[in-house]
Amino acid sequence: MPADRLAGKIAIVTGAATGIGAATCALFAEQGARVLAADVKDPGDVLEGALGDRVAFHRLDVTDERAWAEGVAACTETFGAPNALVNNAGRLGSGAPVHEETAEEMRAVFEVNTVGMMLGMKAVLPTMLEAGAGAIVNVSSVWGLTAVANNVAYQTAKGATIMLSKNAAVTYAPSGIRVNCVLPGYVDTPMSRGVTPEEAERLVEFTPLGRRAEPHEVAPMMAFLCSDESGFVTAGVFTCDGGMAAL
Repeated sequence: MPADRLAGKIAIVTGAATGIGAATCALFAEQGARVLAADVKDPGDVLEGALGDRVAFHRLDVTDERAWAEGVAACTETFGAPNALVNNAGRLGSGAPVHEETAEEMRAVFEVNTVGMMLGMKAVLPTMLEAGAGAIVNVSSVWGLTAVANNVAYQTAKGATIMLSKNAAVTYAPSGIRVNCVLPGYVDTPMSRGVTPEEAERLVEFTPLGRRAEPHEVAPMMAFLCSDESGFVTAGVFTCDGGMAAL
């Protein structure tokens, strides 16, 4: 991949402290972008290693609309107005089925996974509309596309992000703004490490490639979808799941 693939791109990446978000920030910087790495948590090793002239960390709670406005302002002051957004922040949830899930947990998972994503788009869209261009990548999950037992809050919220992405894609396409959705499968991230050994074994069994992915294997999809190479790609739903959705 060319080192200048993302030259001229100014991106905000959420959930950037670790995992897919940190790998995305590092790759974007390598390919010429300038990145505001946003998270409520302190940066992990991968993000720490990427911080420099091209990557700046900003503490941001994606459920807070005012915090989003401050994040966009910080990005604009540091690098310029954002023309790319990777909505990666997520919350796993309790894993409960419908009859055991609480309304409080359902709302909390939707606040991060769905409402937070909408707020991120709402925050960056005015400058993108003014510029007549922009690229947004929303990170859903294969579990937003394929149902399994239990985990109703996470699956339902991630399913909603797919339609949120499609709706925004068709709404803003006439303005030159592209919106796509990436659906990772079982990836080695701090969030996925919260599952039990038995659950981890089942997730690998559900994956035709027979293993979990590393975050750096997902990040190139974000780079492609934010690059000019994908200029005719919008409203797309792209799995990066080792074949899991095919089962």
